[in-house]
Amino acid sequence: MSIRIVQITDAHLFKDPQGVLAGVRTWKTFTAVLKQVERYHADFDYLILTGDLAQDEELETYRMLREVLGDWLERCRILPGNHDDRAHLRKVFPELFPENDDPLTFTLSSEGWKIIGLDSQKTGEVRGRIDARQMEWLRDQLKMDPSSRTLLFLHHPPVAIRVDWLDNIGLEGAQDLVELIEASPQIEAVCAGHVHQEFEGRIGSAAVYTTPSTCVQFGARNEKSFDTKTAGYRILQLDVNCRTQVHRLSDD
Repeated sequence: MSIRIVQITDAHLFKDPQGVLAGVRTWKTFTAVLKQVERYHADFDYLILTGDLAQDEELETYRMLREVLGDWLERCRILPGNHDDRAHLRKVFPELFPENDDPLTFTLSSEGWKIIGLDSQKTGEVRGRIDARQMEWLRDQLKMDPSSRTLLFLHHPPVAIRVDWLDNIGLEGAQDLVELIEASPQIEAVCAGHVHQEFEGRIGSAAVYTTPSTCVQFGARNEKSFDTKTAGYRILQLDVNCRTQVHRLSDD
């Protein structure tokens, strides 16, 4: 048996269906990605949305997102990005989040794998952070299932992607998380968003991946720039190991 995961990220949706970010109608490309996933990967086990869902952070935007996800919702897990409103996420997706003020995290266990979602939002800032309380929670989760192969998801990548302006708005205090990943050989991969481009790196024995946005793509130059590549998403196949591939609109 294996587990198939679809990761989509950085939708930057608006309550106005015609809302535009950097010349891109974000709802149009987001729904196109969902249609492509439905056509070619509808047998997925989990759809993980790794933040920056609502560019305007409006309650109505999240309600529209819930409606579009429809019957997929029970297979969805959601993490906040720097553009998201935690209170609105709790209100619109109550079955996915605790009612208290804990970080918006999740855990899944299946087929010898443990999948952990981390909340890297630093309220009111573009940069992210995993605070000490959440780090302790993560340590407990890893100790609880030391023999399970583990996959981590979060919005902000914990490593530099070698694009200066994006690295400057990355994960603050990442060293604690990096050291924990290096000391935890059961962690096979870390998947993030935030940077609107595909990237592969490593932390110890763990692979690190970032995934293209469902709307605007950023260029790899050190100053802010945009790329003409189309919207994308990532497929991860978990069995004896973790295999993954980025798909772009019209690739399939």
